[in-house]
Amino acid sequence: MLPRILILLLCFIGVTLKGQTVDAPADTTKPQKKTIKVNVIDPKGKKRLAYNGQPILIDSVQKAVKIDPTVLARGEFSVFYEWRLAQHFSVEGGVGITFIDFAYEIFENNGRFIMDGPENGNVQFHTGFAFRAQARYYPSRYETAISGFYMAPAFTYRSWNMEYFVSNGLISVPYDVKREWKEIRLQIGEQDPDPYSVVFTEWYLNFGVQFRDDDSVYGQGVTAELQHKTEMRWVFGAGVRIGFVL
Repeated sequence: MLPRILILLLCFIGVTLKGQTVDAPADTTKPQKKTIKVNVIDPKGKKRLAYNGQPILIDSVQKAVKIDPTVLARGEFSVFYEWRLAQHFSVEGGVGITFIDFAYEIFENNGRFIMDGPENGNVQFHTGFAFRAQARYYPSRYETAISGFYMAPAFTYRSWNMEYFVSNGLISVPYDVKREWKEIRLQIGEQDPDPYSVVFTEWYLNFGVQFRDDDSVYGQGVTAELQHKTEMRWVFGAGVRIGFVL
């Protein structure tokens, strides 16, 4: 009798346990994003800044001074200053002096006033003035002004002055001979200033319109005549500048 009672009890416990379920506690933890924090160093103040994947203005060159050996052939020596206004924009201005425009005298005036000849002593060159201005746009997403490729409308004003002496038999009478050129051009170029290096180079191409306001000397000696003319020309240019990081 007792064995039967034990068997029935074990069967009852087995059925009861089979009908029960145990719920595991829910996983309330959310997957965590893994991030890597990168810092860059401000080259000026040596401060660490969080880098978010975009160009950092403080980790690039903001301003620079430049000279342009290319324009020396035109008798111009100018100093240029470029300053960043925003991430993709900058302005550049240049001022300087002009003296003898060698390219003009050789190719357009046959070298009559600078080569050895009868009129070499009939002129005296004086300094003039040069002014240049640009508004630059740097389109790259991965660089900030003033680094990389740029496009810019450019304005230029230049003047040259000399005196041409005509002898009347007693004295030499000076005549003022002046030239003024105004230019509007579109310029493209590329430069690579580095905050950790002082010197850099800039290459450029440009084209546009030139407005000339010129005095010219026709004839020589007592028969010389001064004539004034204005004209417009299409012009193209290319050159290189040497820059210095400030």
